[in-house]
Amino acid sequence: MKTQLPVVFEYIDFKKYLVDYYAGRKSRDPAFSHSYICHRLGQTNSKSYFNNVIKDRAVITSTFVDRFIELLELKPDEAKYFRALVNYNQTKSPHEKEFFFDQLVRLNSTPHRVVDRGAYEYYKEWHHAAIRALLDIMDFRDDYKALASRLHPAITLKQSRDSMNLLKRTGMVARNSSGFWKPTDKVVITGDFIKDALVKQFQMKCLEHGKTVLASEEELGQRTITLTLSLSDEARCRIVQRMEQFKSEIRSIVHKDEKPASRVFHLNLNLFPMSK
Repeated sequence: MKTQLPVVFEYIDFKKYLVDYYAGRKSRDPAFSHSYICHRLGQTNSKSYFNNVIKDRAVITSTFVDRFIELLELKPDEAKYFRALVNYNQTKSPHEKEFFFDQLVRLNSTPHRVVDRGAYEYYKEWHHAAIRALLDIMDFRDDYKALASRLHPAITLKQSRDSMNLLKRTGMVARNSSGFWKPTDKVVITGDFIKDALVKQFQMKCLEHGKTVLASEEELGQRTITLTLSLSDEARCRIVQRMEQFKSEIRSIVHKDEKPASRVFHLNLNLFPMSK
C-alpha cells in the first residue's frame, strides 16, 4: 500500500511540508534521496542544499521555488499556494507577512482549510475583539455611531457595522432578554493553528494600535513599562515562567471581579531578543 503524500493546503510552514513530503515520497521510492533532490534542483555540486532549507539554514529564491514546484509535482492551484507559503515563511516584514497570509487564506480552497474564515476575519483587526469586549459593558442595540466613538482611537461607522456583522455571523454575540447585544462566551479559545499563525497577525495589529495610543496625548489610564536587560538563558526561562504565572493571575482577577466593568483594556506583555 502506497503512503499518502501530504496535501500542501494543510500546512502553514513549507519546511514541515517538505519534511513530510520527503518521508512520504521516500517510502514509495527509495531512490528519492537528498542527493537526488539536489540534482533535480540544479545543485549538482551540493548534497546539503535540501537539508539546509528544511533546517532553516538556506532560503528558497524565486528561481528555486519554480524548481521545487516541478520536483513536488504540484498542480497549478497547489503551486500558487506553495509559492505564497514560501514567501510567508521567509519574509521578515510584518506587512508582507500579513499580505502573504491573506493570500494563503484566499488560495486555500480545499476542504482542509488553513483556518475558519470567521476566525480569520475576527483576528485580522484589533477592533473586532475590542467591540466584543465593549459590548460587555455597553448596552447596544443599533447605535453604530455610539459604538464606533467609544473605542480609542475611534473607528468608522462602517467598521463598527462590519464588526457587529462578523460577531453576529460567528455567534460570538447574541441579544439578551432586554434586546441588547452581548458576548455569548467569557473567553475566546483558539486552535493550535490559530495560536501558531493567525494570532501572530492579531498581536502585530495590537502592537501597532499600542503605538497609536502611546503617541496620543490623551490620558486614558494607560501604563507602559519598558526594560532593556542582559540575561542568561536560565534567567530568561525564569522570567518566562513568571510571565505565565502573571497571565494566570490576571485571568483570576478578571474572573473574580464582581464590580461592573467600566472600560476595555488591552494588555501586552512582551519579551523579545534585541541581540543574537
